[in-house]
Amino acid sequence: SNGLIVRDGGRVLLVDTAWTDDQTAQILNWIKQEINLPVALAVVTHAHQDKMGGMDALHAAGIATYANALSNQLAPQEGLVAAQHSLTFAANGWVEPATAPNFGPLKVFYPGPGHTSDNITVGIDGTDIAFGGCLI
Repeated sequence: SNGLIVRDGGRVLLVDTAWTDDQTAQILNWIKQEINLPVALAVVTHAHQDKMGGMDALHAAGIATYANALSNQLAPQEGLVAAQHSLTFAANGWVEPATAPNFGPLKVFYPGPGHTSDNITVGIDGTDIAFGGCLI
């Protein structure tokens, strides 16, 4: 499993959870100890255990969670907890801005089916970083 921690001014943005709530809580503790900024939101890249397995830990910490609407639909079928908010995408694949408030430098794209039918990618504006989760 891999994820991304993005420092955005006085806050942290998280891409993907760990496999479990306990592992995700460990990541949140590390962020608190090493970065000491609040995690403002988390976006997950698809509805598999290695990306959404720690959703309850995020929710317990009061972190707003976002996923492709299709991921939220598929999550219960995979035995996973859905994100609190659903992202929708324009015909060109880019996230509809109204569904991704306060995403700051995160640029979310739905390339269509790949690793899964719901996989999305996350880039960081102003950098050469593109995070594709299991798609890449």
